[in-house]
Amino acid sequence: MSKTFQSGRALVIGVGEYDSLSPLGLAPVYDADDVADLLTGANYCGYPAENMQVLRNADASRTAIIDGLKRLAADARAGDTVVVYFSGHGAQRLSGPDIGTYLCPPEFDSCRPRETGIEAEELSELLKQIPAERLLVLVDACHSGAAARIKGPAEDITKWAFGGPKLEALAQGKGRVILSASAAQEYSLILGRHRNSLFTHFLLKGLQGAVGDRSDGLIRVLDLFHYLAEEIPTAHSAQNPVLTTHTQDNFPVALRKGGRLKSEEDTAAVASAESIASPRELEDLLVALYPQGPLDREIWSRAGGEVATLSIGNTGRAAWHGALRLLAQGGGGANITMRSLLTEASSEYGANADLRRFLGAA
Repeated sequence: MSKTFQSGRALVIGVGEYDSLSPLGLAPVYDADDVADLLTGANYCGYPAENMQVLRNADASRTAIIDGLKRLAADARAGDTVVVYFSGHGAQRLSGPDIGTYLCPPEFDSCRPRETGIEAEELSELLKQIPAERLLVLVDACHSGAAARIKGPAEDITKWAFGGPKLEALAQGKGRVILSASAAQEYSLILGRHRNSLFTHFLLKGLQGAVGDRSDGLIRVLDLFHYLAEEIPTAHSAQNPVLTTHTQDNFPVALRKGGRLKSEEDTAAVASAESIASPRELEDLLVALYPQGPLDREIWSRAGGEVATLSIGNTGRAAWHGALRLLAQGGGGANITMRSLLTEASSEYGANADLRRFLGAA
């Protein structure tokens, strides 16, 4: 029987299209969809599907976001764990009557920020109404240091500002944790080589189980932050995630790999590999995508595998044959599975129909 993280509730928001701000493209919507899918995935975080709210683009209006937060306040109980995730523009006004830090719904108007945005103090008041003892807020919007539109080439790979001292208000109270994508004066990057923004790319990997295993089948909030704090600057030194909290409680936020312990993961990996109708077709596909073998573009290690476990053949096909056989036997590293391998490949080749078919089978 599948395990569930029955206490988990989430509001997930992704905005890439704006009425008057520069567009962010598809990445924020992919971010929201992928976070929601992992949180509700039976083999991953185990949140009940009925406890998930997802708002995308035009549906993520100011009114809809506020209503979503009020719904969490009405439905959540003290023993619940609540996640609020936002990917999109943020803004800071540093002078004038509308000084503040804002999340930007699609209708955000910089001339009327308080009427069209959600300022940090307003957001804080809405979050205070949620009675859950464990609340994690994930903000994937960058700190640009100003509310003015970012000019020049950087605009294509950045988001606006959401940061500074106002985040302290959001973290007030026991069990309140804010994880921000980047530090003050840094950009939250959207890089072309990933389907998702950089912060969310590694957030997803963490939720897939890359976070350290405590042998209790759970992902804990401070462990998740430590993973992000190590991996994101390694991938790009210009971005460093920020933890804002007043709690020392390393509380659980989700199941880890469906709550499976290591022995159960090994069994699941074998079953996953055997469920694919034609292993040779999969081998053919991976050879086509990564002709030099599992070391090609570091796909094996990116998927959570340990390179030292591989026996590298004379050709890319031989290397893949051995690697897939090893994976089917439950080897290859503590964090790699057939699904994590295919998911990582899809971050580069998401439009490949054969890859999508195999990913669905795994």
